[in-house]
Amino acid sequence: MLIYCPKCKTGYEIEADVVPEQGRRLRCAVCKKVFKCMPEDLVDGSKLRMAEFTEEEKQHLDEKGHLQEEQVDSASEQEKNDSWEEEVAGAQKTLDDLASENQYVKDIFQRLSVETENLFQADQEEPQHQKFLYKIKKTLGIVNPKHMLYYIYAFLIFLALFLYYARYEVVRSFPSLAPIYESMGIEAVVAGEGLEFQNVIRREYEDDFVPKIEIKGFIANKMDVSIDIPKIKIELLDKDGKMIQSEVFDSVIPLVTAKAKIPFSHVISRPSPLSKYIYLTFINQPSDKSKKK
Repeated sequence: MLIYCPKCKTGYEIEADVVPEQGRRLRCAVCKKVFKCMPEDLVDGSKLRMAEFTEEEKQHLDEKGHLQEEQVDSASEQEKNDSWEEEVAGAQKTLDDLASENQYVKDIFQRLSVETENLFQADQEEPQHQKFLYKIKKTLGIVNPKHMLYYIYAFLIFLALFLYYARYEVVRSFPSLAPIYESMGIEAVVAGEGLEFQNVIRREYEDDFVPKIEIKGFIANKMDVSIDIPKIKIELLDKDGKMIQSEVFDSVIPLVTAKAKIPFSHVISRPSPLSKYIYLTFINQPSDKSKKK
């Protein structure tokens, strides 16, 4: 029986009983190909060996009748090589592109890592009071310039309200601001600021059968500057502290110098018989506009 190499078609004579049913592995002595020989692959030796080749393969047989596989497959092998080289080139290009893209991504991450590290280091080196101020600004929302503008408007409104309702204390601490309030028609000076009544006494008597009360004493200046004496208001109060009569008069001496005191005196005719106490205060003189009205 004969068996032919599936690659180079070389035929070998072999006994049928040496090939078991499960087959046997053989090696071609010509092309060195290892193939498996099955019982059904054995052919009768009387069959012409030329019938095992196609017409195209018969044209490439050598003197010994072996197929010249290199010449038959040279064109297809060249095409395969060219195709393989193209695939290799394409794969190499793809690998190069991936490597380039990977390097670009690595550069981005490296740059981000450096920037993050710089920010972290800057945050560590920032003083604690600046961190605290930034937290306060962030909590109040004044990091945003728009929000900061709103806070400025709110602060100005609050400042205006404060300067109005605390005007007496402000002028007391800063006397130079008094003309500003006066120019806006706002009363900001406490009448008789720095002045006080001292040694006040009352004397009740009758003059031509008219009952009268004489009130006299001193006006002392506690300040280091001269002060104009405003109008003086006398109130007569009953035993319950309720006002029952009042009069306003001007001091005979209109000015008291620094750390000095001047006498004053005033007589009330026909005082109420229910008067028990006397209350003295300074009042602001009405402006010229008020007098005209």
